[in-house]
Amino acid sequence: GRSVFASRSFLRPASDQAMAPKAPVTRRGRLVCYGLVALAATALLRPAFVSAPGSRAVHEQIERSSQAAAVVAAAASLSPQVAWAKDGLMGPLEGKASSLVHPVVMALLFFFSLYTGYLGVMWRETRMAGVEIADLRKQLPKEETPENPLSVAQQAIKDQIQRRTASRSELINGKFKDRHYQSSSLLLGSGIFFTAYGVFNTYFRADKLFPGPHLFAGAGICVMWAVAAACVPFMEKGNELARVVHITLNCLMILLFAWQLTTGFEILMKVWGNANLAWF
Repeated sequence: GRSVFASRSFLRPASDQAMAPKAPVTRRGRLVCYGLVALAATALLRPAFVSAPGSRAVHEQIERSSQAAAVVAAAASLSPQVAWAKDGLMGPLEGKASSLVHPVVMALLFFFSLYTGYLGVMWRETRMAGVEIADLRKQLPKEETPENPLSVAQQAIKDQIQRRTASRSELINGKFKDRHYQSSSLLLGSGIFFTAYGVFNTYFRADKLFPGPHLFAGAGICVMWAVAAACVPFMEKGNELARVVHITLNCLMILLFAWQLTTGFEILMKVWGNANLAWF
């Protein structure tokens, strides 16, 4: 009797019951349900002495318990239910509003990835400008004297150095290195978080996952984010191979991300058009 009493859906936590419809009909249904539950609980919990084995009183107690269990089952069938995938156990996390968080945020993160890539390109331009200026200076004599004036070619190199130095100063003022690092950290953290959020939201709604192109592409993007971030300490030490791997992975990630948006849009339309899915 107690196991049946404890397993019914009308004994869900108060937070889940609060999400049930507020219509007067639903409230009357709840009152009827709770009244039946109270009667069943009274029958189950009424004090009684333990009769001798085989006596008529024992059979009567068993019969009363069976009747009380039947009342509990009937009352549960009358309890108003909400259109939840998992009977509302996860609360608003199952709702349509929660299901829209992942697609909306990931679409924004795609454009944020493009912006982060732009900052990375500008930081590379700043760094390469310094390398180019250093290589040009090696082509000039160490000292310029009236006795040894610069040739026409050397003067052209000197003018080029001045132009590149001015442009590099403007790039340095843009602080592209710090901005790229900050945006990359934000992209990595938020991307991993909201990817996991989307996975759990799917499970909350459908009680299972759907292996397919969208899921596999998302996993691949997360791996690329992680490996590209792992290359940064080696890049700071001048490892050119790590820099090539970092740039290559991020370019592939952008292409895969753009393709994944099409599959995500199909899923978004299915969730949006599900009239049986509550918003909260």
